[in-house]
Amino acid sequence: MQVRSDDPEHTFLTPQELADLLPGVPLSRLGSWRRTGDGPNFVKFGRTVVYKLSDIEVWMAAQTHRSTGDTLPKALRR
Repeated sequence: MQVRSDDPEHTFLTPQELADLLPGVPLSRLGSWRRTGDGPNFVKFGRTVVYKLSDIEVWMAAQTHRSTGDTLPKALRR
């Protein structure tokens, strides 16, 4: 269900598409993150959940680390 445009603000990915994009992140973890607020922002249209590419990019940038000694973000802790 990728709704694509040249503008990341108007490009949407389904949870499955996002899980496929994130190595080692199962679809079920995205659901957990939605419940706890730990993952990227999401949009709901009725029962349909989608993620804006611009929100994914912001969230991914916040996951960047300089060393293994950096504290893991809450979303990536097990």
